[in-house]
Amino acid sequence: IILDIVIDNFLYYVKTKREILEVFIIKSVLLITYIFASIIFRFCFKIESRLHKEVLSLKPDRYLIVANHRSAVDPYLILATLPFNSFNFLLPIRFFTANIYFKRWWQRVFLMAFGSFRAYSVAGEISGVKGGLYLSDRGQSLLIFPEGKRNRHKSKLELKIGAAYLIQRRDFTILPVSISYMDNRTQVNWGKRFRINGSLRTKDLNKLTKMIFNRVLQISDRDEII
Repeated sequence: IILDIVIDNFLYYVKTKREILEVFIIKSVLLITYIFASIIFRFCFKIESRLHKEVLSLKPDRYLIVANHRSAVDPYLILATLPFNSFNFLLPIRFFTANIYFKRWWQRVFLMAFGSFRAYSVAGEISGVKGGLYLSDRGQSLLIFPEGKRNRHKSKLELKIGAAYLIQRRDFTILPVSISYMDNRTQVNWGKRFRINGSLRTKDLNKLTKMIFNRVLQISDRDEII
C-alpha cells in the first residue's frame, strides 16, 4: 500500500511538472509568434482590424474564442490583431486542430508547441471537447472553428457542435471573431464578448451552435445569418 502511494505521488509530480513545462513552452512560442505576426504578417497580409472596445480591456476569465475558418494561418493572424495586454490575458491559448495533422511525429511536436491539440477524442490523450474542458479548468483559453475545416469558398457547412458542448458544461465568456480575405487585404473583426446563460443554454446542441456562430457572422463584412 505504501509503495502504491509513493508511486501515485511520483506520477502526479511528474505529470504536474510536465504540464508546467508544456504551458511555459506554449506561452513562449505564442509570444514569439505574436511579435513576428504583428510585424511581418500584418505587412504581408495587409491586415485591417476592427475591435470592440471590450476586447481592448480583457480581464482574467474563462475564454472561448469562436471564429470562422479560411486559411491555415487564421489563428495567428487573428491573435496578431489583439493589443498585447489583451493577448497576454488570454495566454496560454489552445487550438482545436483536426486529428489528421497529428499523424506524423514532427507535425505533433510542431503543433503542440503552438498550443494545438486534437479536436476529436483519442484514448490516453488530452483531446476532444473533454480535453478542452480539462485545459480550460486549468486556466487556459480555447480557440475553436465551428466550421470544422477551412472553408475557403464560403460554402454553407454543417457546423460542428463542439463549442455548444463546451458552453453547456462551463460558464465561458465567448469572444466572436470574423476573418476575411478579399481584395488583396485581410479583414479581422472582433465582436463584443458575451455569455450564454439560463434558458438560452438550450439542450439542442445544433441550435446552440448556430446561435453562437451567428454572432461571428454578424460582425463579418458579409452579414449572413444561418
